[in-house]
Amino acid sequence: MLDLALDSDFSVFLDASNDLATVSGREQFEQSVVIMLTELMRNSAIGEFDQATIEQKLKLEASRVARQHDRISEISGIRVEPHDENPHAYVVGIDYKSNEVFEETISE
Repeated sequence: MLDLALDSDFSVFLDASNDLATVSGREQFEQSVVIMLTELMRNSAIGEFDQATIEQKLKLEASRVARQHDRISEISGIRVEPHDENPHAYVVGIDYKSNEVFEETISE
C-alpha cells in the first residue's frame, strides 16, 4: 500500500523531486498508528479515564492498526507510557521482532 506522507502537523509535503511525498510498508504502518492514536486522544473523552485505562485504550488501538496492516506477526510488543514532561501525552513504543523500535509521543 501507498499513502501520502504527513509531517508532524499532519500536513502533506513535497519530496526532493517536488512530488507529493509518500510512504509505504512499515513507514506507512507507523504513520497510521500515530494518526489513529492522535485521533483517539483528540476526539474521545479520554480525559475522563484514569491513566491505566488510557494506556490500555492506546495499546489496544495500536494493536488494531497492526492487525489491519498485517504487521502483528512482526511485532514483539507494544508499550504505552506516560510522557515524562507532559502530563497530557503518552509515549507509544512498538518493539519489532527484528530488534528495531519505533517510538512516538502522542498528545491531545
